[in-house]
Amino acid sequence: MNTKALRQKVLDLAIHGKLIPQNPNDESAEVLLKKIREEKAEKIKKGELKADKKDSFIFVGSDKRHYEQFADGTVKDIEDEIPFDVPEGWAWCRLGEICDYGKCINVDTKELKPEDWILDLEDIEKESGKIIKFITFSERKSESTKHKFFKGQVLYSKLRPYLNKVVIAPKDGFCTSEILPLNFKKVLISKYAQCLLMSSYFLSTVNMLTYGVKMPRLGTEDAKKLLLPIPPKNEQENIVNSFEQIFTQINLLENDKEELQTSIKQAKSKILDLAIHGKLVPQDSNDEPAEKLLKRIATSDNRPYKKLSGDEIPFELPETWIWQKLPDLCSIPITDGTHKTPTYSDKENGIPFLSSKDVTSGEIDWSKIKYITKELHEELYKRLAPQKNDILLAKNGTTGIAALVRDDTVFDIYVTLALIRPISGLIIPQYLLYIINSPFCKNQFNAHLTGIGVPNLHLVDINKTVIPLPPINEQVRIVSKIEELFAYTDIINISIKDS
Repeated sequence: MNTKALRQKVLDLAIHGKLIPQNPNDESAEVLLKKIREEKAEKIKKGELKADKKDSFIFVGSDKRHYEQFADGTVKDIEDEIPFDVPEGWAWCRLGEICDYGKCINVDTKELKPEDWILDLEDIEKESGKIIKFITFSERKSESTKHKFFKGQVLYSKLRPYLNKVVIAPKDGFCTSEILPLNFKKVLISKYAQCLLMSSYFLSTVNMLTYGVKMPRLGTEDAKKLLLPIPPKNEQENIVNSFEQIFTQINLLENDKEELQTSIKQAKSKILDLAIHGKLVPQDSNDEPAEKLLKRIATSDNRPYKKLSGDEIPFELPETWIWQKLPDLCSIPITDGTHKTPTYSDKENGIPFLSSKDVTSGEIDWSKIKYITKELHEELYKRLAPQKNDILLAKNGTTGIAALVRDDTVFDIYVTLALIRPISGLIIPQYLLYIINSPFCKNQFNAHLTGIGVPNLHLVDINKTVIPLPPINEQVRIVSKIEELFAYTDIINISIKDS
């Protein structure tokens, strides 16, 4: 079970009354709810509150079934609506009975001070109930109306993609109108309310009620009808103490997982570092030296052979290896995709069109690609036809990440990708791919990045990249060993994520 599922399991046990044992001496939730109703009735009598025709309360009849009594005195059997059984001493109620859901203090931004705290949805971490950043009004520069909230209130996102963003305000502040400050009339302590609102029961129920096509929201009237399991007040305190202790252990487990995942990344970098230094696999004296092979291929292709020397050499290599500039290992000049603004098409009538965002993982991700018209494809294909075993290198955004073209799929590329075509028989595409994706080449690329916002890597600088070239047979052994070791690390990584 992963930690996310583990958190949900703890929350579900909590709201089902199965996380801790019950204490028969605790004042029941039914008594607590009755006191709240009596206090409200007294305020209505004094004219401090207006009676609401929609008011109701739930009770258990002598037949052990659940009923709902409305303000006009009518009673309805709602046993079939009750989601699950709760322990003795607990009770069910509608959210609207214990919370003025949707009732907020609206504040115009003209009334805000530069130092006022402004909370937005992006400041809240999903599923953890944590605020990850505090931003002042002077920093946020927002002009929309805000909701005022107070320390200790439960702040609840009513937008469906963010329903599990629930926090308790550590101080007074203001929030986006998509976040609702909630009070629970002394029935629920804030921490238990947060636990309840983040539980899978509550999330799944709300997901069926949200409306709106683009940004679905939980409507006020629907929210007020939601059924909540209410424990005795003392038990709420004990539940909170229990799940906080468990969550502390889960957080420690996640930190351990993060450290292990970091170690795995470091291990992969070390494997590639050993590979480019000629220390990953043993050399074989029977291998044809890389320089000899390079000279023979250069002669057959009728092109000059260039040997690096002096300051051009980053470090010493094994005797049978040689340093080469990246362009000298390519059968065509390193180029990039079209600089034209593409004309897009649908999938059925178009041609796949790749950009740097499609190679961010080190593999081509075909799941979110765009498509261009066949007319534009025919125009581009005359200039550049990507083919199997080409390497695509990101020049923009996630610069320096490369992916191998592994099949004969017909596609085109945008200017944000460079195309590198290794010389067949001189350098194995998989070996070159690993070297380009190594920290050694990444450092070379980083030294040439330009641009303040989105970093860019130009072709002229890619052409300056130097590559350690082993004998062809040793390249085969290196690739095999890297893939073997990476497979082990991937298995460990998957087991960590699933643990």
